[in-house]
Amino acid sequence: MHIQNPNTQETVAFAVAGLTERLTAFEQDLNAWQTLADNAARRVQTAEALRNEAEQTRKDCRQAMRTTLGIPTKAVRELKSKEMANLELAEETLKIAEEEKIQAEMQQETLFEQRQALVKERDALHRQYWDAVLDDQIAQWGQQLPVLALLLEQAPKACIERLFGRAELRRNQDELYAAQQPGELQQALQTAPQAEPDALLALLSQPLPPLATPASQHHNPIARMRYQAERDAQYQTLINR
Repeated sequence: MHIQNPNTQETVAFAVAGLTERLTAFEQDLNAWQTLADNAARRVQTAEALRNEAEQTRKDCRQAMRTTLGIPTKAVRELKSKEMANLELAEETLKIAEEEKIQAEMQQETLFEQRQALVKERDALHRQYWDAVLDDQIAQWGQQLPVLALLLEQAPKACIERLFGRAELRRNQDELYAAQQPGELQQALQTAPQAEPDALLALLSQPLPPLATPASQHHNPIARMRYQAERDAQYQTLINR
């Protein structure tokens, strides 16, 4: 436990627990959205297979008709019925897939906003966590701070640069640029072993599940509203047909 103050530890832990619950719910909703999007994609494939089958049945029906004279036989009628049924099924399957695509897109927009809010909340808690750790550490450094303050005020510049580093001008071909030379404090920190993250930091450091930007977000606000209105109208037409 890197936060030493028990009250602060309890406050941060409570907030992290709440964030973890919301992240769990978000992941469940994300899985449901992915399932819906996958279903829509599979329906499109099913419709394509039905169309291919209908096309093959149409060819079989035409060939059967060539071998008969006069009134179509029962086999020909069955083939034609099968062709039309597959075409109708393909059309209905595509309409359902279109419904699910629109549903998935609307859910993706909601999830995208939720994810942005969760990222902001996590980042704020991350800052709160490290502020709490820093508060504890500064309190422990209390005996050294007066000496450090005296060093910064009265020590020669070379001594301050020895501790904190210095900037040097360097030339790269025809350009000058500033390069920061690390001081002994930074060098010591780089070579020092790192403490293991505690449970709170481990939770706060977990990346959120990725989510692509919804199509509507690529429009400006006015165009986005128009796009969403047209999409909602299309969706109502599909479900009310």
